Amino acid sequence: MIAVDDLRPMLGCYGDSRAKSPNIDELAGQGLVFERAYCNYAKCGPSRLSLMTGLRPGAVGIFGNRETDVVKFRERRGDATPMSRWFREAGYETRCFGKIYHDGWDVPDDWSAPPRPGRDREMWEVAGKDPKTDLTTIAERTACPIIQSPDVDDEYFFAGRMAKEFSDLLESRSSEEPFFYAVGFRRPHLPFIAPKRYFDMHRPDESWLAKNTDPPKGVPFFPWFNSDGYVGMAKKVGEPMPEKMTRADAIAFNGFEMRSYLDVPYRGTIAMSRQLELLQAYAACISYVDAQVGKILAALEKTGERDNTIVLLWSDHGWHLGEMSAWGKMTNYEIANRIPLIISAPGGKTGNTKSLAELVDLYPTLCDLAGVKKPNHLEGESLVDTVREGKLEEDPVRHEYVRYNGRYHGRALRTSTHRYVRWVNRKGELELEELYNLETDPHETTNLASSQPAELEELRATLLKQ
Repeated sequence: MIAVDDLRPMLGCYGDSRAKSPNIDELAGQGLVFERAYCNYAKCGPSRLSLMTGLRPGAVGIFGNRETDVVKFRERRGDATPMSRWFREAGYETRCFGKIYHDGWDVPDDWSAPPRPGRDREMWEVAGKDPKTDLTTIAERTACPIIQSPDVDDEYFFAGRMAKEFSDLLESRSSEEPFFYAVGFRRPHLPFIAPKRYFDMHRPDESWLAKNTDPPKGVPFFPWFNSDGYVGMAKKVGEPMPEKMTRADAIAFNGFEMRSYLDVPYRGTIAMSRQLELLQAYAACISYVDAQVGKILAALEKTGERDNTIVLLWSDHGWHLGEMSAWGKMTNYEIANRIPLIISAPGGKTGNTKSLAELVDLYPTLCDLAGVKKPNHLEGESLVDTVREGKLEEDPVRHEYVRYNGRYHGRALRTSTHRYVRWVNRKGELELEELYNLETDPHETTNLASSQPAELEELRATLLKQ
């Protein structure tokens, strides 16, 4: 199971040639590519915990990345056996490398051996002054460059070292017991770090820039303002956000997850030349991870187990690259929730499918594909009939997002043609409804809630059924 952090479907196998991804594309050719796959929450911690437990974020009740919250959840829902422990108890050797859960959320007893996520705060790895002699260090977030591209080997950074260790594990195992191995790459999560040669592979031009930089019409700022969790950070760096946010203020501060790093403005316009450098860096990180995926797949081939092994690749959510004025994830829109999902299974279908899928479906799907009994608590639906028989599944997928520590809670429904989002306040009172026709308005530029009452009522009723 290969997890790639913050990866939108900017891959060749998804028809996007900007990032060079030959190894993931090769995996796609060996499996089924889900063109319409979605996360259930566009933030790392809640998304990954939902996937690994098979519960929807609303049932988990965690909408941030605080470790104390996940401890309370595990005490409250002891019945929600995580995927790794379920497979271990079914007789599998289960191992974990890198980021599968959010940092610090791993439970060693859920795996056959302690997880190997890397150093504390491994995300903020910084190259030494002389990379030829100096090892990487861990920086404070606000002292971490947004882009690093030293001329080093892959193994200088954590992703390369992890890929080697993981590949060595695959090649050295001698046990006959089945295995469940998970490896999670932190890039292309911020900051954008990769060896120089991956930057050299990409030469972005203006065609790479976002086509829809304006927030949706007919919508106040809070649905698309993805900086609400960084109010304290903005104050810390000397750029406090206004207490009463106007549309112009929200656009100026949007994407503060990225703006909080060095070498990008804390607020206001990001120069086109800098945007192109950021796009190059994002693509370089994808290609760097792609190369590590290739090494893992090669090691699996070397063992002779490839034809008898399910290989699954997913991302925890998508990522805005200037769309709707946002950089980063943390919205309820298509760009932040659509993800790459590839399932390569023995005897499974190959090619592309338009079947709707969501991350909460992966736990039951892996159980069915591996012939392991499913636990009773799962809330997703198995994709096994799509993987094995090509069944087209068009039941709507669901995702949600919480703003300002619960002041606004947006629950969304994504059908084959529309997205409906219902925002309520802490009292459960309706604050806003959003409706987008993704066939005629794929960039979600205009909220149709006030102009299409029939469609709105139908989708509202569907969402409120559960």
